[in-house]
Order: sequence, then structure tokens, then C-alpha cells
Amino acid sequence: MSRKIVSPPWINGLGFAVVLATAGSAGAEPAPAPTPAPAPAAPAEEQSDTIVVTGTRGSGRIVADSPVPINVLSADQLARAGGANTALKDALESLAPSFVVNTRGNATWGTVSKPAGLRGLSGAHVLVLVDGKRRHNSALPFSAADSQAIGANSVDLDLIPMSAIDHIEILRDGAAAQYGSDAIAGVINIILKSSAKGGSLGLTLGQRYKFEGRQDGETVYASGNIGLPVGGTGGFLNLSFDVKKQDWTLRVNPSTQTFFFPVNGQPDPREATIDKRVFRGGTPKIKAFNLFANAALPLSETVTAYATGSFGQRDGELGQSHRLANTVNVIPQLLPASGVLQPTTQLKEEDYQLTAGIKGELGRGSWDLSSTYGRNRVNLFENNSVNPSLGLSSPSDFQTFTPIFTQWTNNLDFTQPVDVGLAEPLQISLGLEHRYERFQVKIGDPLAFANGGYIFPSGPLAGQAASIGAQAAVLVLPEDAADLKRDNFAGYVDLGAQVTPNWYVAVAGRYEHYTDSAGDTWSGKLTSRYDLTPTLAVRGTVSNGFRAPSLSQTGFATGSQTPAIVNGQIAGITSQRNAKPDSPLGLALGATPLKPEKSFNLSGGISFQPGRNFTLDIDAYQIDLDDRIARTTTFRGTGIAAILRANGFDPNQAVSYNTNAIDTRTRGLDVVAAYTLRLADSGLGTIRWNLGFNYNKTTIRKIKDTPAQLSAIGLTLFDRVAQSNYTVSLPRTKLILGADWNIKRFDLSFKSTRYGGVQLLTDNAASDQKYGAKWISDVEIGYRLTEQFTLAIGANNVFDVYPDRSTVPDVIGSQRYANNSPFGYFGGFYYARAGLKF
Repeated sequence: MSRKIVSPPWINGLGFAVVLATAGSAGAEPAPAPTPAPAPAAPAEEQSDTIVVTGTRGSGRIVADSPVPINVLSADQLARAGGANTALKDALESLAPSFVVNTRGNATWGTVSKPAGLRGLSGAHVLVLVDGKRRHNSALPFSAADSQAIGANSVDLDLIPMSAIDHIEILRDGAAAQYGSDAIAGVINIILKSSAKGGSLGLTLGQRYKFEGRQDGETVYASGNIGLPVGGTGGFLNLSFDVKKQDWTLRVNPSTQTFFFPVNGQPDPREATIDKRVFRGGTPKIKAFNLFANAALPLSETVTAYATGSFGQRDGELGQSHRLANTVNVIPQLLPASGVLQPTTQLKEEDYQLTAGIKGELGRGSWDLSSTYGRNRVNLFENNSVNPSLGLSSPSDFQTFTPIFTQWTNNLDFTQPVDVGLAEPLQISLGLEHRYERFQVKIGDPLAFANGGYIFPSGPLAGQAASIGAQAAVLVLPEDAADLKRDNFAGYVDLGAQVTPNWYVAVAGRYEHYTDSAGDTWSGKLTSRYDLTPTLAVRGTVSNGFRAPSLSQTGFATGSQTPAIVNGQIAGITSQRNAKPDSPLGLALGATPLKPEKSFNLSGGISFQPGRNFTLDIDAYQIDLDDRIARTTTFRGTGIAAILRANGFDPNQAVSYNTNAIDTRTRGLDVVAAYTLRLADSGLGTIRWNLGFNYNKTTIRKIKDTPAQLSAIGLTLFDRVAQSNYTVSLPRTKLILGADWNIKRFDLSFKSTRYGGVQLLTDNAASDQKYGAKWISDVEIGYRLTEQFTLAIGANNVFDVYPDRSTVPDVIGSQRYANNSPFGYFGGFYYARAGLKF
């Protein structure tokens, strides 16, 4: 339909923070000469209706007429998301109510590549596109024990600079029949800037509020964009970059442990003077650089060649749990002067992707042929560590392992409108896709996992065997090496019909064939929208979906030495192993080959837009996900020790594996609204009020039977702790209230987000944790010195709110606050920002 309607609320100021001309606005036309009193940007609803291409094939539709719920986030909204939200995932979390990121503070690489998802599902169930082309995955599997995407290597959005983005379309509905595996919870389509002139530069400086007299979390973020003409026929080259440096943020309790052996029967004098806040889990040090290029060149009036490319490098340093002088985990002679070993995990990441294609017109329709190749490689190191079993000859630094993920995707798409006597031509779209994936795990330094057999010769530990393996490292043994490959062949048909001027119907079907055990699948989708009046429409979708097991979920096995909650309290360093499902150890524990996950989605809602000043969208949904891949219970005990010993592993550790453990049902509700109050006649500018709300509840409908190998030794496949990661670890509700006030040269913004409570269940119900709901507020004040130059100051979490304190007994000082807090546990962040357009 071609009628004009007010754009929905997410176009109408969802940025919630004051406009700044940072890199986010980089593709704009050159700014006019300065005027004495520059006017604020026009409200979104006064701009041209945004055309979206996600969710419907063929010609785009204005978002007001979309048959499926879509959020559209502009470059300015992303730039205004706030000073601490310089990573794309964090910016999206602050803008979209159904998007959830756990700002983790543990010692895993999940603090660098953060788990994120839509509508209560994980990042493994969200498809990410860049200009409609599939983005390659990270090589790093999610490793946090309570992550719903445990073992999956989802797309890392933070490797995409926000300065490259024109806008983002978030489809909040199942779309596997249209786009393929992973699009169960929705699709994030990142639309790149394509300007051939103009540009911008931005700089943000910030740090965390002081905590117990310590200042940390210093962050420097710079970005830029420039558009250049290519040829004389409308071609362009648009270049973007960002650079980031972030320092540690630590929020820990002092340890209550005894750090040293007694001296002459009395406590070592150092016990009274040493700073016992030595646990290093927190946000990591990060140095990152990302570069993005987008280009197109018309070859004729009907044919255009295009290409996009990205390159990124990121170094991360993660603090780990400490090792004390009075344990078998250190060699006293190799300890630093403090007497406490504080290992750090370092990752060095390199990422790139290149898309090249050619597209053109075909009668009234179009065609598009493209090829996309992406690769992510991460080298992992353990520094300031020791492998005690090597004795005095142990090195202090180890290169532990290297995961690599490669993806090559080829697409051929056709769209053609056909007159069949309906209100508008029937849109017929069809296409073919081939995708090649490869996941590798390369073994690093053999000394990291070697058993040197060192026995302490003297002192309090005389005669005892030293611990085996580089301390605090995630260890990959030779038998854990992996090189998995598969191909995927797919074809789809997508039909969209405006049956009458008020009624739209779309149907899609897709067939996929995997060359590994994932096999074949059919997916379908039926969508409809009916305009009851010019201002009120109803819409609904029914679909089924499919997600093949990630190659990393099948082929990634590790060992680690970490703190864990055992018998309701945080124990000291415990050894744990995750086994491959098809390994001898996995089979001995009852593991079976992973099967694909299958979904059935229902959604329905209304779109109400009575005028240019008010919009309201309400959508309800239900997602049934069967054979969901999850990490089992963490198994311990004498029976497990016997199985480990029989398979050649250290019996003094816990073990788990990935399996199709559960069937879940996720029900929820999305509400988004915006109201614009126009006060220009009184000289008070414009205020845009915004509301976003998500209710989300996941229940477990079925749990896989416990294998005989485990039930025989009294264990349960998927216990209450494992179940809680899917049912109570994420907030049921998220409410965003915000206002943007543009008045003369000033842009003022306030946003407050209420996160519902979460729970952390332990293996002892008496130690279960219930963390209450919290309000997190952001504020920013911006001032436009000229049309080209803007300054702003602001604060995220301006009231310095923390989650509730953890009451889990903790002698090592690791878990002061809720580790699964949806907004982190690092307090407020204040910043200053400058932006220049040219």
C-alpha cells in the first residue's frame, strides 16, 4: 500500500539520549553554513516514511505498513545510546525492549563477546544480516555456564562499527522460512551507509564512578566515516572505522582465605598487610579496531556491481581467579613478590568478511547474485600463570589454543511482480543459497597441559603432587582438536499479495539440506495484515523453524580450573571438563549425537497510529522450541570419578556435555509507543516521549530422560540448576521510559529502564538467590555549537545502582553481586562526547 502513515515509535526517537553528530550520522549531506541559532533535528515522524526490506521480499514496504513487528533504529539513535554503550550489542540493549545482553563480569571470554538474544531466546536463535547478506559467526563459543547459548558460536555484533550503520531493522518474529537456520527468534538486518559525500568524526571519553576509593573502567572511543564518489554514474565508496580502549572494572569482596602457610606456628605477617581483593573477574581490558567499507558502481542503467568488506582486530585481557601460596596450584619459588599468583587470559582476535555481488533489473522485477566469505580467528593465551606439575622449569606464559570459524555463502535471488487481478501485483520471490562452514580448534603449547609429575620435595606440601596444567587456563587437549566441515544447500519461495486495499497476505516455504547429521528440513511461514481503519491494523504470523547444531556445540571440548558453587557455597578452584557428545567420555556418560532444534511460532498484534503525534504497537508471541540444545548438569561424585578414570582423565573433576535436553515454550508481549509534544509556538521546542515494554516467560515442557549410565550412579541429566538457566535467569519484564527534549541549541535526554528480577539457583536450595527488580537511569545534555560541531556530557546509570548483594557463602571474594544481572554490576559511568560533521 502506498498511503502515508505515521512511522512507528522506534523511528520516533528511541535514541533516548541527546543528538550528537558523532560517527553515527556520518553519511549525511555536507552541512550548511552555521546559523546563529541552529534548529533541532526534525522529529522522526516528520521525516519520509522509512522503507524496510526485512521481513518481506521484493519491493520494500514503509514500516507503518509492515505485516510483521519491526524496530527501525537510526544511526543517530545508536550514537545517542550513551557513553558506555560504544559496543553495538550494548547500544541495541538500551534501545530495544526485547533485546537482552548479559553484561557479564566473570572470567570467561563472554565478557568480550557477550551473549545476546531476542524475545527470551539466545544469540544462537537470531540471524544477523548486513545489507541482507548473512554475517559470519564468531569462532568463540559461549562459555558462561548460565548462558542459554552455551557452546554456540553466534555472530559478534561488536565487530561492526556503529559509524558504518545507516539504520538497523530488527524483525521480531520467526523467519526461518525466509532466511534460513538461526532465524527462530528474529532477524537483525544492519543497513550500511551508502553516501558518496560528507562524513563525520566522533570522540567519547568516560569512566566508571569511584568504588571504594578506586577509579576504573576508563574508556576511550573514536570513530569516523567518509563518503567518496566513484566514477561518474553514481558509484560510491563509503568508509567507516572505530577504535576503542577500555580498562578493567572490578567489583569484588576481599577474600577471607588464609593466603600463606603459618610461620613458626603463627600467622604469616603478610596476612595482615596484603590487599585481599585479589579476584580479577570483571569487565576486561580491551583494545579494538574495526574498519568497514561499502561500495557500489553502476555498470549500466539496469546493472550494478557492489561490494562490502570488514576487517577487525581485538585484544582482550581477562582477569582470572587467584592462586595462593599455600596450595598445590603454585610453585613457591616462582611466585611474584606479593606471594599471590594472578593469571590473566589474553585473546588476540582477527576478523574479516568480504561480499561481492552484482544485481540488476529484470522487467519490473530484479535479480541479485552474491558471494560472501568471512573468517574469525582467536589466539588464546594464559599469562602470569604456571603449570605446577613442571616444577621450577614451568614457563609463566602459554599459548593455549586457537579456534577458527570460516563461512562462505553464495546467493541467487529473483523477485518479480505479476498482475493476477489483486489490489497490487503479486510479488513472487525465489532463490537458492549454498553455505560452507568450517570450525577448527588448533592445539597450542603442549606445556600448557603437560603432566611433568613434579612432587613437592620439602615444606608443608612435601610429598604431594603438584597440580597439572596451566593455572586458570581453558585447556584443550590433543584429543580435543577439531576440524569440522559441512555444506548447506537451500531453496525458498516467498509470495506476497495485497489481496484487497486493506488485506495483505504472505506465504513462504524453504527447504534446506545439510551434509552432516543435521540432515534435511522444510520450513514454512504464513503472515497476514488487515487494516481495520486507516489508523488501526491487526497482524499475525504462524511459522515453523529449524536450527542446526552449531559445529562448535558438536566439536568443542575443554577443561578448566575455576571457582564453582558446590554444596551451596563458592568453592575454591575446581576442575571441570566439557566433553564432546560423540567422544568416548561423552558416550560413557550417555551422550547422543546432537539433533537440530525445531520451532513453532505464533504471533499476533495491532498497529495503532491515529495521527502524526502518537503511535502504538502491541504484539504477543509464543515460541515452542523442541530438542533444545543445552549443557547438562555438572556431574560430580565417585561414580563420575570412576568413568573419568576409565577414560584416561583426572578423576578429581566435574564433567558435562551438550545434548538435546529440553522442549521449551516462550510466551511474551512487546509494547512500543511514542508521543510527540510540540511546543515550538511557545519557544520550548519539541519533546518526544517513548515507551518500550517486553514481558517474557519461558517454561520447560519436557526434559530428556536421564541415560542409564547416569541414573545407575544416582545422577540426573538436567537438574534444577541447569533448568533455572532457562526459566528464571533472565528478567521476565523490561520497561523503557524516555524523553528527548530538543530546544534551540540544546538536546536533553532522560531514559529509565526497569529490569525485572532474576534468580540464581544452586545445588543447595538454602543458598538460592533472588535478586530484585532495578531501575537504571541515563541522562545526557548536548549543545550544538554549530551545525557541524556538538558537545555533550552524560551518565549511564546516573544514580549508581547495583544489583542486590549475593549471599552465597564466598571465601575467595569472587561474587559480590548478582553475576547474572541483566545490567551488569559495575555502577555508573560518566562521559563527555564531541562530534564533528563535514
